[in-house]
Amino acid sequence: MRMLKWTALVLAAASPALAEDGPITWKDDVGGWYIGVDTSIGNGCFMTAAYEAGTYLRVQFNPSADTFQFIIGDEAWNSIEQGKLYTVGIAFGNRDPWTGDAEGGRLGELPTLTVDVGFEKNKAATFIDEFRRMTSVAVTYENKEIARLTLSGTNAAMQEVINCQTEVNEAGAAAPAQAEDPFNSGASTDSDPFN
Repeated sequence: MRMLKWTALVLAAASPALAEDGPITWKDDVGGWYIGVDTSIGNGCFMTAAYEAGTYLRVQFNPSADTFQFIIGDEAWNSIEQGKLYTVGIAFGNRDPWTGDAEGGRLGELPTLTVDVGFEKNKAATFIDEFRRMTSVAVTYENKEIARLTLSGTNAAMQEVINCQTEVNEAGAAAPAQAEDPFNSGASTDSDPFN
């Protein structure tokens, strides 16, 4: 696995908000993973890496959807349809696979599958634990393996994503409430252009 700089460019093309501002870099390289903040999903922290064969992997907290997401894409998967659900299996190491629906989409021009993992009953915590501890992941579709990736540096990188999300959440909670209009004195006059 090697992290490529173009992953940030792919992310920037994923939404209009990111296209203007780009992802916010948290750390350029933690164990081969780029760590960033995606403002288009409610300031969710993510880690991403690109593999030489054209496969791309991103995992992230999505505060807007209140889920943890596993996103895999490949340049060769052009027939993936936007919004269509595909039943996939995700197996970390020799663990039993996680199965569920993945939504087809695009990050820029890259065809992707996104799997949402909820936080209820510790599902996301268990998923994250397997992701960060295992050294490989296999993804299947219709009982065929469509990707097998080596995972290295995931423990340190995932810890950095958790640190990032904790700090982003704390910064959001500490942000001052929207100030009252300082020009509104409560007096109403026809000559006041700001009232």
